[in-house]
Amino acid sequence: MAKQHGFVQIIIIIVLLVVILSLLGVSLSSLFSNPLLKDNFGFIGNWLSSLWNNYLAASAYHLWNILKEVIWNPFVETMRGLASGVNPFVK
Repeated sequence: MAKQHGFVQIIIIIVLLVVILSLLGVSLSSLFSNPLLKDNFGFIGNWLSSLWNNYLAASAYHLWNILKEVIWNPFVETMRGLASGVNPFVK
């Protein structure tokens, strides 16, 4: 039920945003067909992609591998032990 509740909230927020934009006189069809806006978002998308690929991806993957070894793998082993009936806190 909680996931459905969150989905309904997102739908309500989107509807409210469309209503607010309409009250402000913004046409969504003209907004999305504007070539300058498309060009600007394309530039930002390319810039973010370049930033991720050239500077952030290697560090993020390295950090993910560390977190996976330190947190995720022990967590999975503990859950497997609990599923098989082994108490991980008592030796």
